Amino acid sequence: MSETNVQYDVDPELLTNFLDESEESIATLDSSFIQLEQQPKDKEIIGSIFRIAHSIKGLAGFLNLRPIRELTHELETVLDNIRQDKLTADSEVIDILLEGFDELSQMLERVRTGKSQVQNKNKLQELLGRIKQLSDSNIHGENRDIPMVLDDVSGNAEEVSQQAEELDKLQDGIIEEVMDAEKDKTKDFAPATTGRTMRVSEEKIDVFMQYVGDLIEISESFNLLQARIDSSSDTQLAREFKDINSGFNQLSDKLQKSLLAIRKIPARNLIQKIPRMVRDLANSLGKNVQVEVTGQDVQIDKSMIEALESPINHLVRNCVDHGIETPQERKEAQKSETGTIRIDLIEQGDDVIIKIHDDGAGIDPEKIRKKAIQMGLVSAEQASELSDRETLQFIFSSGFSTAKKISDVSGRGVGMDVVRTNVESLKGAINLESTYGQGTTVTLRLPSSLTVLVVNGMLAGIGNQQYIIKLEDIQDAVRPKPEDIITVQGYAECLHVYGQIYPLIRLHELFGVETELTEPTEAMVILAKNKDSRGAILVDKILGQQRVVVKELDKQFSYINTIAGTAILANTRVGLVLDVPGILAESLEGGVIG
Repeated sequence: MSETNVQYDVDPELLTNFLDESEESIATLDSSFIQLEQQPKDKEIIGSIFRIAHSIKGLAGFLNLRPIRELTHELETVLDNIRQDKLTADSEVIDILLEGFDELSQMLERVRTGKSQVQNKNKLQELLGRIKQLSDSNIHGENRDIPMVLDDVSGNAEEVSQQAEELDKLQDGIIEEVMDAEKDKTKDFAPATTGRTMRVSEEKIDVFMQYVGDLIEISESFNLLQARIDSSSDTQLAREFKDINSGFNQLSDKLQKSLLAIRKIPARNLIQKIPRMVRDLANSLGKNVQVEVTGQDVQIDKSMIEALESPINHLVRNCVDHGIETPQERKEAQKSETGTIRIDLIEQGDDVIIKIHDDGAGIDPEKIRKKAIQMGLVSAEQASELSDRETLQFIFSSGFSTAKKISDVSGRGVGMDVVRTNVESLKGAINLESTYGQGTTVTLRLPSSLTVLVVNGMLAGIGNQQYIIKLEDIQDAVRPKPEDIITVQGYAECLHVYGQIYPLIRLHELFGVETELTEPTEAMVILAKNKDSRGAILVDKILGQQRVVVKELDKQFSYINTIAGTAILANTRVGLVLDVPGILAESLEGGVIG
């Protein structure tokens, strides 16, 4: 039976702002509580949590959200007791506070979706009872303030008539409390600068981004027009147009960069829930684990953060479950009884690197080899020839698991293959390294944004088709000499230049395009390389450089790993943007020259 929608008698904009700010504040509390558990006497941590609770309580009262206000008030009272050293922030107290704020978060979400604040009244009353028990053991009658009297009366269903009288008497007290909450809210949420902020829906920003993409395409058409004007006899006109076009290009660049910056938020939003997750999971497994994070201010597109949450959580859970040993095992291995998970976020050009490292037991490559043979992924003879690094890659195979037993954490074989699929769907790459007995590191490399991807590319022609190759994938472009063409075992043709060997990739054969230029010495060869391999891509000719807006392929073509997308060229033709890593992987299957 579906719930009846609730109409809240408050200004919708005020309510939305309250919900947004409250949820954003609560999202930061998990890591704060973990810090408080480790440093129970740190007044700054306690004060920051207390102010958030006080702000939410006051505004909830102002908006007449009584259950939310009642729960937050009880949580605030416990925090105040900790602040005044009447209560110690031990694991039991932290557990109840975390449970209380989890319930509060669910109540806020119910209000947002138009439901009643409380889903299960009995469960809420039981929780309030346990929270009050912490408070009542430390608060005496003389310390109970006016808001607490109000909350106590509100909680008694048999004294509804008295509630109205109390509300009238204490109206001034509520207003004063709301004003205090507003002051605290300003203190907690105001940015470092005095700049003003406003909320804009993602949909509106995305539409604007599409317009900016169109603007960039037009600017490239202007560049083509400029080249034609430059060749005309009217040099004055050419100079004037060049000046105007230069300004137009600069403006489109600034618009694109500024709008991408608007979509980005600090990476701390991606990992702020991890310390709490690690704490709860480690406690359930009888392990001691601490989390260290660097690079929380690295900026990532909000859509990327939402898509990465599940893969990152899975990788961290693997660290706790499979990686970190029990205190006794670590002691026997002459390690600290407390394991460490370190998460490093690094901005590198247009990419974001996320490294997740644990100092646990590492992965036994022999165990992986045996499991791979058992699953029929490789023969015993083939497995014996694989390096440890190559062997570890079987972990990303579908259904692969070495867990001894099935649990809520792992063991069902649905894991790392899904993580890799999710990362690759974001145009990213994943790499795993492990030293048996010392630990494991998983590295994710991702674009900082997927919105209106603008790339600088080399325009290449094959037959009557035109392709764009990202400049970042190109080492050089050469016209080989006959003596540069050699044959290497395992490859039909290779190019030997600059002291290195590049397997020759005939792009016209890969894509089935007709061309008359099939001899490398008569055409052009683009030298390309990624982390694992390199190749020489044969094209008819180089048409120049161009900045393009990459548009994703339809989902029905998502299986094609040699094409990164499409783009409107300056001459209004449609070109394919090549996925060089995918081309190298597909063309060089069976052998890698690195």
